[in-house]
Amino acid sequence: MRFTDSVAFVTGAASGMGLATAKALAAEGAIVYGADLSQEALEREFAQLPGAVPIALDIADSAAIDAAFETITAEHGKLRVLVNAAGVNAPHRAALDVLNAENEKVFNAIKKGERHNSVFIENTTDEDFDRVMRINVYGMFYTTRAAAPLLKANGKGAIINFSSAAAVTGVVMPPYYPASKAAVLGLTREAAAELAPFGITVNAIAPGAVDTPLFRQSDDEFIDFLIGMQPIRRAADPAEIAQTVLFMASDEGSYYTGQTWSPSGGLVMH
Repeated sequence: MRFTDSVAFVTGAASGMGLATAKALAAEGAIVYGADLSQEALEREFAQLPGAVPIALDIADSAAIDAAFETITAEHGKLRVLVNAAGVNAPHRAALDVLNAENEKVFNAIKKGERHNSVFIENTTDEDFDRVMRINVYGMFYTTRAAAPLLKANGKGAIINFSSAAAVTGVVMPPYYPASKAAVLGLTREAAAELAPFGITVNAIAPGAVDTPLFRQSDDEFIDFLIGMQPIRRAADPAEIAQTVLFMASDEGSYYTGQTWSPSGGLVMH
C-alpha cells in the first residue's frame, strides 16, 4: 500500500470529494485526520474508516486549524499529505437559493430561445464575498501554513488544493466563487515554488460536474443541461476525483508540481 503509516490531513472530509479522498487514502494505509464543520457529519461515514481521526472545526478559524495541527505534531511529528477539499459555492442557504433560481431562469430562457441576463456583481454584499473568500482561500492558507513544518519534517510530501473549472472558464455566477477558486491557483503555484526544495509537491485540482449532494440540489433537467456542456456527458463519481488526488499525492506523481489538473469531462482543455 502506498501510504502505510503515513499521516494525511483532509478538509471537507465528511462528504463529497473530501470523503472520497479520505476513503482512498485510508484504503492505501494512511492515518487520516479529517476536518469538517460538523462532528455529527464526520461520524456518519468518515469516522468509520480505519485509522480515521475526526476533527470538527471551522476551516476559516486559524486558531482552530493551528490547534488541529498541534495535535498531529504531538501524536506523530510529521505529515505526508495535505488535501484541501473544503469549500463552498455560496456563503449561506439564502444565497444558494438565489443562485439556483437564477440558473433556472437562464435554463428556461434557453429552452424558449430567449436570453436571461443574470445580475450578480451588483447584488453581492461585502459580507458574502468575505465569507466565501475566508472559507475557500483563507482556510487553505491556514492549513498550508500549519502543515508546512510537518511536511518538511517528513522529508517529502504533497499538498493538493481543490479549485474548480469555474476558475479557468468564464462562468456567470456570484463573483466570490470563481474569484476564490482562481486565488487557490495562485496560492498553489507560490507554495509549489517555495516548497519544492524540501521534496514537497503542491498541485491544484479543478473539477467539472461531480455527483455530490451539493450538485444534486438542482433538478434533474437542469443537471442534464450542465452535463451536456461537457464532451463527456456524465458527472464524475467522487471516487474518480479521489483517484486523481491519490496519484498527485503518491510517489508516482512526484515530478508534477504547480500544476492544475482538471477532471472536467473535457469542459476544460489545455
